[in-house]
Amino acid sequence: MNRIAKGSPAAFDATEVFPCPDPVSIFRVMAVSREAETRESILFRQGRGQFHLPSAGHEALAGLSSLIGPRDYTYCYYRDRALLLGMGVPLYDIALGYFAKAESSSGGRQMASHFSFPEKRIMSCATPTGLQCLPAAGTAAALKRDGKGGIALCCIGDAAARQGEFFEAVAMALQDRLPVVFLIEDNGFGVSTRTDHMNPVSLGFFNPEIVRDFDGRDPLALRNDMRPVLGAIRAGEGPAVVRIRFDRLMSHTSSDDHTRYRSAGEIREMERRDPLVTYGRHLVESDLIDAREEAAIREAAQHFVRETYRRAEAAPAPDPQGAMTNIFARQEKRPGAPVPPAPEGTEEWTMGRAFNTALGTILESNPSALVFGEDVEDPKGGVFGLTKGLSTRYSGRVTNSPLAEATIAGMASGYGVAGCLPIFELQFIDFIGPAFNQIVNQIATLRWRTAGRSACPLVIYAPCGSFISGGGPWHSQTNESWLAHSPGLKVYMPSTADDAASMLLHAAAGADPVMLLLPKNLLQKSMPREPAASLHPERARVRVSGGHVTIAAWGNCVSLALRAAGSLAEAGVEAEVIDLPSIVPCDWQTLRASVRKTGRLVVVQEDNRTCSFGQAIISELTGDPKTWESLYAAPQLVTREDVHVGFSAVLETAVLPNHEKIIRAVEQTLGEKL
Repeated sequence: MNRIAKGSPAAFDATEVFPCPDPVSIFRVMAVSREAETRESILFRQGRGQFHLPSAGHEALAGLSSLIGPRDYTYCYYRDRALLLGMGVPLYDIALGYFAKAESSSGGRQMASHFSFPEKRIMSCATPTGLQCLPAAGTAAALKRDGKGGIALCCIGDAAARQGEFFEAVAMALQDRLPVVFLIEDNGFGVSTRTDHMNPVSLGFFNPEIVRDFDGRDPLALRNDMRPVLGAIRAGEGPAVVRIRFDRLMSHTSSDDHTRYRSAGEIREMERRDPLVTYGRHLVESDLIDAREEAAIREAAQHFVRETYRRAEAAPAPDPQGAMTNIFARQEKRPGAPVPPAPEGTEEWTMGRAFNTALGTILESNPSALVFGEDVEDPKGGVFGLTKGLSTRYSGRVTNSPLAEATIAGMASGYGVAGCLPIFELQFIDFIGPAFNQIVNQIATLRWRTAGRSACPLVIYAPCGSFISGGGPWHSQTNESWLAHSPGLKVYMPSTADDAASMLLHAAAGADPVMLLLPKNLLQKSMPREPAASLHPERARVRVSGGHVTIAAWGNCVSLALRAAGSLAEAGVEAEVIDLPSIVPCDWQTLRASVRKTGRLVVVQEDNRTCSFGQAIISELTGDPKTWESLYAAPQLVTREDVHVGFSAVLETAVLPNHEKIIRAVEQTLGEKL
């Protein structure tokens, strides 16, 4: 093997990236990674950096970088600096991220060491530990379906390997023999907590046939150990769980001091195993480089890192005006996304039939569309029949999920990232809790936290709401207010059959994640057809015109508002009923125009009162000076109070909005009894 030239500051080009085909190149990457750690630590102590999250001790991961192919996806961990440098991520990009600069991969939105490089299929690292596991399984499933090769590498810390989503992801990967490796980077600590007695591998949790256990201090040995593991996965032999043992040479973060919970002797013993020192010694003893060259590489790395971070520190900071960008896509529809025609039908149909027809239209026109959820396959076709007949017509594309809501949402994210169109079902919105982490922290944030460089367009739909008798506390929720509180999610709730079909068609052609809530009380009710040209899911609809009071509602409550408007008309009161099919984005313009015309506002919702979307509407409109000036009376909210829905029909009826409650609210705005 050719020796490298003697090191000098010029040995590293300022724009250089570091592939690792040979042992010396690996050492160069390890040296650069360690010097970057040292530099960031110094900058933090000088008050020039906000946060430091070190990878020192994990540098031997650079040995794996040459095993990652161009079709592979990497869901990285925040101690993977050396791995990513070896995969071709420029140090300058990492330095920009440290300083939270405008040109960084996140546009200054992510914390330091939360790496992302979509150009090489390196997915954005998120802070909630274990969040990446289910999306990695979803991406692996998409790669397997595509059949063109590629695996997913999911890196996770040993403490985070106790997250439930990690186990769900491994279970899904085993069930479908997915091409994914879960790489547990075990440095023995979760912040200050020792994990040797908690690690699922140590506990013997997994079948030994899928587990590998390697030392992570020698990059060449690690590469040799991992090569057959990845080769077997590429050959279709299913997933693997690999524990790699490292030392965490520094404190957990710049906010931590490991000398408070580690003895001086333990730290000295760990430092004697320093992979940079021991590997450099190995190269010299193997006569691949001499001692002067080893020192020269480290000196050159120091100069290179210092210059790179100097340039990054001088780079422009983010524009404060840009903080609101990349919450949603600039284009309403994905470029090249097929837009199926509105399904044709008879003069009347149900919301369930409309949804099923639209879903079939999408599956027919878009081969990348997939449906996944509990009981969605025939013969059941979903609890409410929303997918009836579709698994028979589109075999392998409409499939049953395990009873695991986090798996459904996480797999949707991974599929969406890989270019599929997931249209996944949560059986009831009441059971969103386990999926909330994926929906709110992963799906909703991806576009924003990567400054628009990554996204996962998808649709998650769920039956919701009450007015069905016997639903009880956990089959009666709507939860639109929870979801509306999460920037990056679109939230739709139809009140008619054609709205449901239109919303699904629109969402499937869109570029953003959509939560589509289907009122189950309306799913089997026959409704007249509406002209497709009049429907747009993100525009409010004036269902009845009037000049005395505005009644705004959505979902189940629209029919209540229409009935109340009829009764009010008999009493000489003209109510204008505004149907809001889209909660986010909300058509504020139509609402403001109506309230400025009528001077009175009643909002009707099924969700409970506190921090609800109904309250948000009242706050938004009364906070607008022109609308405030037009009001004759205080707006009223007809809502379920802060109480759960009982199983008894009597208790259910007592707490939900109804015709009489709306009439009383209108009387309050008029100041008279009708």
